[in-house]
Amino acid sequence: MTSQHIVDPDQVEAALIRIWEGLAKEKMRACLFNLIVFNNISTRTDYIRRTVQKVSEKYPCRVLFITYDPGAHTPYLKTAVSVVGDGNIACDYIDIGVSGAELEKVPFILLPHLIPDLPVSLLWTEDPNTPHPLFDPLAKYASRVIFDSESADSLFAFAKKVVSLQQTRNVDIADLNWARIEGWRDLIASLFHANNSQIQKLKITYNAHPTQFFCHLKVQSLYLLFWLSSRLKWKLQKTDSQLQFSFEQQSAEIAPAVWEKLGPGTITAVELWTQDGRHYHCERIPTQYHTVTIRIASPELCELPSQFFLGRTATGQSLVKEIITKGTSLHYLEMLQTLITLDKDLLC
Repeated sequence: MTSQHIVDPDQVEAALIRIWEGLAKEKMRACLFNLIVFNNISTRTDYIRRTVQKVSEKYPCRVLFITYDPGAHTPYLKTAVSVVGDGNIACDYIDIGVSGAELEKVPFILLPHLIPDLPVSLLWTEDPNTPHPLFDPLAKYASRVIFDSESADSLFAFAKKVVSLQQTRNVDIADLNWARIEGWRDLIASLFHANNSQIQKLKITYNAHPTQFFCHLKVQSLYLLFWLSSRLKWKLQKTDSQLQFSFEQQSAEIAPAVWEKLGPGTITAVELWTQDGRHYHCERIPTQYHTVTIRIASPELCELPSQFFLGRTATGQSLVKEIITKGTSLHYLEMLQTLITLDKDLLC
């Protein structure tokens, strides 16, 4: 990223032109889409900035990064511009810092800087269940709204809100935690694509090592469990605080493990048992986190281990997936509908 240039809001485009004139021989200006990012200033802000910067380096876009300071004593509205790029291709990065009553000006400042005829994605990094005066104005500009369920205080309330938004708005909905389990969904689907065995028991293990940026560590495991149960039409009978789940003819559990060098909440292993006695043990390789070893055994035989490539867990990869994906996943919506039927205290 080039150094930031603090400018008046009405001088943003002029300042960018001057920067690009100075970089004309070094970098090519490119843009595939507009990315609006909103966050309340917090300890996660720097993490979100790094994530967005990684995305813009790989997929050039015009970033409009809004940081709101709800605790500021004096209202302010600040804008700054810079250029982000990896190699000889780069893109625009516009920062908007705001507090107090100046917040209502943000949509009017932002609108002239959206590049016409390019898609607009909104990354809303706050809990959508908490009302905010900027959400509706910014969502109107976007063709895709991306949430991070990590920010939700209650997964139950988050699921209800997202389902409601999808039903009432003509906008695509996405979720970073849904993207983070894509590899595991693909793995399970591939294992049973041509296999009629009925799953009888399921165990999901997740990384229970929190950081200052991630503390809701069970979300990805719950997503995977209830994606599978919604696809197979399992009927939940009972749950408990120990994350044991009883269905009509199946059972499941979610268990913690500690992998210090893996992302918090990341699924580390999945075990499945079928009615015909087959056992599928799928676990990440400790020295190659993006690769899973698959061991399949039955009363009659034990197959040679195989491997499945989940995809590298690079910073920002889940955001990239949700930006480039089209539409709203019906599997995701059905999974949320299933979560809504659970005891809300379990999902807090």
